[in-house]
Amino acid sequence: MFLTRRALLATGAAGGLLGAAGRARAQGITQLTVADVGAAPSVAIRRAFYDPFEKETGIRVISVPHAADPVTQFKLMVDARSYIWDACMLNSEHIARLNREGRYFEPLHITPAETADFIPGMTSDIWMGFSVYAIMMAWQNARFPHGGPRNWTDFWDVRRFPGRRGLCRAPAATLELALLADGVAPQALYPLDVERAFASLARLRDNVDIWWTSGAQNTLLLESDELDLSDTWSARAQMARRSGAAITLVWNGLYAADGWAIPAGCPRADIARAFVRYCMRPDRQAEYAVHSTNGPTNRRAFDYLSPAEAAFLPTSPANFSNLSAFNAQWWGENSRSIAERFEEFLLE
Repeated sequence: MFLTRRALLATGAAGGLLGAAGRARAQGITQLTVADVGAAPSVAIRRAFYDPFEKETGIRVISVPHAADPVTQFKLMVDARSYIWDACMLNSEHIARLNREGRYFEPLHITPAETADFIPGMTSDIWMGFSVYAIMMAWQNARFPHGGPRNWTDFWDVRRFPGRRGLCRAPAATLELALLADGVAPQALYPLDVERAFASLARLRDNVDIWWTSGAQNTLLLESDELDLSDTWSARAQMARRSGAAITLVWNGLYAADGWAIPAGCPRADIARAFVRYCMRPDRQAEYAVHSTNGPTNRRAFDYLSPAEAAFLPTSPANFSNLSAFNAQWWGENSRSIAERFEEFLLE
């Protein structure tokens, strides 16, 4: 990983960034508060975005962790006009849910020319995705020395592939995996056939040993060999493997993304926009990818990555071709009723 002056200028952002920082300091703005997911991802974000942004602009970035589901926090902050955050890390489902409630985001003023190299669907006028993760599968090599499941139909086949199974205790993505297991083609997933998905889940329910509830728990379960096979988030599986877990990752499933949004009415929106634009830079996204193993959304980031580094990332061409887009808009419209049904299903 390296950054040359030529590469910096190639982004077309250097002058605009310094200009925005100068205007912010003239207004007495010397820091930004950014809410992110905390833990290991926050460390990677600081190395790739916060600290370099501060070094280049003189604007200090203070990071705070938000709730696992930050939608209520974000909504209350804007409703009360109490801006404890200037920018917030939200996924596309969070954006869809907040959009149903009203106007909660500042426009980013990102032009189509600036996003020509981005994966489709990763930018809008209110959200900029920078971190792609996969919802995929991992299995223990020792449990399946001759090869484990290759797809979700295999995962559901408890006779051919017996073992201790894990699934995420959340309907979003889990219902999609159930449909893939039942033979639904990836391109035909949406709108979800909810009845068929729950019927598929019912066939596996008695063979799910652990319904995991957090990425940290999922990593620990894979590291400690408490599960033989499980759905997982790509970065969490990579973390387990880096810690010594002898697991195979199967790039088959879905992809989703985390990104930045600015709360409507934020008094520091201009410098927050400059920060979001800074996170679009391919060199910065590449740095984040190395430390997080989440995939960049700007395809030019791969110019800054070695083949060995790219091989672990969801958005590298070989891996990305086997993943389907998670439809956040559909979930934004249906999540509440399905969440209630999912909890009832687990209690049956």
